Parts: sequence; C-alpha cells; structure tokens
Amino acid sequence: MKTENINKLLSTVIQGPSKWELDTIIYYDRTSNPETLIRFLTRIQFLKSSKKLDSGEKQELTHLLELLEDLDEEECEELLTKTDEETKDLFIENLARTSAIEVLTHGKISFESMHTACKLSPNDFILCAKRTQDLITAIQSLVIKGETLSKDVAGA
Repeated sequence: MKTENINKLLSTVIQGPSKWELDTIIYYDRTSNPETLIRFLTRIQFLKSSKKLDSGEKQELTHLLELLEDLDEEECEELLTKTDEETKDLFIENLARTSAIEVLTHGKISFESMHTACKLSPNDFILCAKRTQDLITAIQSLVIKGETLSKDVAGA
C-alpha cells in the first residue's frame, strides 16, 4: 500500500457503532428495561437536536431511527410505567442472570452481586437464589446435551 492512499482509506471509515452493536449490545434490552429504553430515546432526541453531526453520528442516528420503527409505542409506554412489583421482578431476574453467569464462569458469585442480593428481603433473596439455580441448571443441561451454538460462538 502507498502512503498517499492512507487519507483515502481513513476517509471511508465511519466512526461509531454499527446497527448490530446498537441493537444487540448497547440497547439490547430496550424492550424490557426502562432505563435502557430511556437512554435509547434520549440518544435519538439528542442526535436529532444536534446542529452538527459527524458522519458517524449521522449513521448512528439512521440506525437508531430504523430500530425505533420496530418499537410499539403502547408497549414502550407500558414499560416506562411499570409498577413497583414489575420493577422488582425485573431487578431480581437481572440479578439472577448475572449471578448465574458469574457462577458458571468463575465458580462463585461476585462480592458486588452478593452485596446487592443481601439487600433484598428474605423472600426476594430466596426467589433470586432459586432463579439463579434454575438458570445454572438449564445452561448446564444444554451443555451436557451438546446443544450449544458451536460455530456461531467466537473461537469455536
């Protein structure tokens, strides 16, 4: 490659997240987590109101608007107005998932997760522990049966 082609190559690079990253990583739970939905909608508003966007931000806004089309307004409103009970259930589910992953990858629950779980009421703590165990059992049974993602997993 010639050094004079470097600027040409660099000018073709679009900085910023891809649509896949926005959909699967950054805002993956926008249909189930109110905080993520708020961040998603706020980011769209911010980009739309910005006077000067670079090429990466323009591309990001385009991707976000495409993802916005997939959302149902009534479902979003319902998610943003969850009851305390629904919020608690979502929190316990997310903590159980995190704890299950920690147990499977490190053999123990992290101090932060345990510290958080210990703040729960006794009944909610038991519910979280049971859900964590259910997730661990389900994942382990999939691995034993050989039902993995195989070629879809990085490094496989």
